Amino acid sequence: MWQPSPGIEGQTRHDIVIVKVHESHDPRFAWVYGHGPDCSWFTADCAVPWCFEVLVSVDVLAATVAGQRP
Repeated sequence: MWQPSPGIEGQTRHDIVIVKVHESHDPRFAWVYGHGPDCSWFTADCAVPWCFEVLVSVDVLAATVAGQRP
C-alpha cells in the first residue's frame, strides 16, 4: 500500500528504484524517494534527485527487504 500524500491511497502500481527512505509522521508509513526504472538507467538524463515521493507501508517495505512479495 502506498499514498501520494497522507490519507490518500494510491490507485495504480508503480515500480520504483529506491533512492532514500525516511520516517513519516505516521509510524505505519515511511517516505520513499526514488526513480522509475526507465529514469534510473545510466543513460537517462534525469536532473532531479528523485521522481517519486510517496508514503509506503512499513509492512510492505519489511516484506520487500525480506524477499517476500507484499
